[in-house]
This record gives sequence, structure tokens and C-alpha cells, in this order.
Amino acid sequence: MSALQNQVVQSLEGLSDESLEFILDMIQRFVKPAENQLMETGTQKKGRKLGILKGESLIADGYDLDACNDEIAEMFGVDK
Repeated sequence: MSALQNQVVQSLEGLSDESLEFILDMIQRFVKPAENQLMETGTQKKGRKLGILKGESLIADGYDLDACNDEIAEMFGVDK
């Protein structure tokens, strides 16, 4: 283990379980995803849908999402 790793381990000693859970959560949320992105720069993963809508299309074929933009802008008082 490197000197820096030892320093990190020593700084964690004596912390409450609640504090350790918080730190672990932050590592998993922010540090690990960043490391994974660095390793995957050469190979882009295809995005996958999650949850109950997996594989479903929410927009009917041929429907123009932008058809009502003017009307919506007018409803919300947005200047063009």
C-alpha cells in the first residue's frame, strides 16, 4: 500500500459508521464513475434504458415534437 493510501486509511480510523457510509457513498458516486469513464474512453457503451420503460418508445411514430413550440412559448410568455 502506498504512503498516501496508508494516510487515507489512518484518517478513516475512529470515524462513526454513519460517517464511513457517507464517505463510501461519495466514493461510489463520484470517484468510481470518473475512473470508469477514463477506462472506457476507447470503447463507448451503448446507452441502455432503465426501469419500466425499458425498450418502449414514448413518442408515436411520425409525431412532431416541435409542432406546438409556438403555442407553448405563448402560454408561458416566452419572447421569440
